[in-house]
Amino acid sequence: MTPDRKESAMSEIEMQQYILKRYDDIRNTSVIRAYYGGTDFLNLGYWDEHTRDQKQACYNMMEQLLAWIPEKKGRILDVACGKGATTAYLLNYYAPENVTAIDISGKNMELARINAPDCTFLEMSATDLNFPDNSFDSIISVEAAFHFHTREKFLHEAYRVLKTGGRLVLSDILMSLEGERKVESRTEQNYVKDLEEYENIIRRTGFDKVEVIDATEQCWRRHFWHVVHYVHERFLHKEISWEQMKKHLYHTYRRALYVDYYLLAAASKS
Repeated sequence: MTPDRKESAMSEIEMQQYILKRYDDIRNTSVIRAYYGGTDFLNLGYWDEHTRDQKQACYNMMEQLLAWIPEKKGRILDVACGKGATTAYLLNYYAPENVTAIDISGKNMELARINAPDCTFLEMSATDLNFPDNSFDSIISVEAAFHFHTREKFLHEAYRVLKTGGRLVLSDILMSLEGERKVESRTEQNYVKDLEEYENIIRRTGFDKVEVIDATEQCWRRHFWHVVHYVHERFLHKEISWEQMKKHLYHTYRRALYVDYYLLAAASKS
């Protein structure tokens, strides 16, 4: 498989396996661990004018999304929680017995339980939520829906398991159609043209009070320049080799070919 072309379409299971291996490869490098301040976050974050590093940007992202949940009470579901950094952050607002988190990786679940003890962690697909109707007061998903097969299936499931009056908040990345076709971990079935179409998809799954905000500058572009500068600094200080620098920057530069929008979204179930 070349960097610019899929030789054949992956099945949903094959895509999940590819994604898990890709994220494991990223997380298991000392440069990435240091870049995220020793945390288990792995998202682009939200960069305002006061943000100094990636760890703070990830905290900012959580605050941006949680601001859309005015009353932080009842049960919350963290979808695609990874190693549980987002779940652990929720404990600033929720008691652990009210926090449930899911991910498709059993390995992630083991590590997440260390990061957020006493929360409930379940190995589960975002597009097949094994919960009764009306189970949660809120759902959060940080920078993961573009991997779901598909995000529209997830939105239907999220609507089903939310209680009346419940809130869904998420961050997401929209790629060009070319990117959805070429990038190994993406599927053309998930292509969304722009923010207006994204809002329409949320509404047709049943949600109302929908807000979709373009955060491309604050999330994608500012993260891009920060990570580029960070890796080059490590190279200039001879902390990493030429080959390591190229490896760390490859996916960042490749992503720049295809990212159209980074968005934040919120919606309610009436």
